[in-house]
Amino acid sequence: MKNYLTPAEKSFNQIEVEKSKFIGIILPFNDKSKLQEELTAIKKEYPKARHYCYAYKVGEESKFSDDGEPSGTAGKPILSQIEQSNLTNCLLVVVRYFGGTLLGSGRLLRTYLEAAKQIAEKCRKFELIISQKWRIFVEIDNFEVVKKYLIRNKFFIINILFNDKICIDFAVPLDTSQNIEEALYGKIEVVGKVDYLYRREI
Repeated sequence: MKNYLTPAEKSFNQIEVEKSKFIGIILPFNDKSKLQEELTAIKKEYPKARHYCYAYKVGEESKFSDDGEPSGTAGKPILSQIEQSNLTNCLLVVVRYFGGTLLGSGRLLRTYLEAAKQIAEKCRKFELIISQKWRIFVEIDNFEVVKKYLIRNKFFIINILFNDKICIDFAVPLDTSQNIEEALYGKIEVVGKVDYLYRREI
């Protein structure tokens, strides 16, 4: 199963072509209703730029804008780079300060693509693991055996709560081949399974 990547934080990169500055900005982005808020903040950070071209992808939904550049030369190549980099839940904006020289559609497209590529490669990323979150109860005598099993199989332990019985929440990737209940038969009580998405730094 193919997992997506997402930026870990807001990151920046700049390239210059014929005195025009192209500033690539990428950031985690999970709520489409916050688009204008994010763009307004970027415009305040980079005032008097000529264009603020962008693309975003949230889950499988995406949108892009050329923001006044010739149609197809900015937003679409930015989105294509997001998809080529296997990114989601992100907003990628390329801010352009015009340097006085027209680049032509072909060169402009390649420049926006390069600006998007550089920041997509440069930024620190998390892998989004599509999983189930399991909640189990464990008797204290079985705790170490169960914990070692989870660590050995690289299941992400979300939370451990110590009480009369020990409650463990952990994430199981959907493509796992392990039969957990069979492997831990008699050692755990499964009390819940829900869909879950967790982030692992790469």
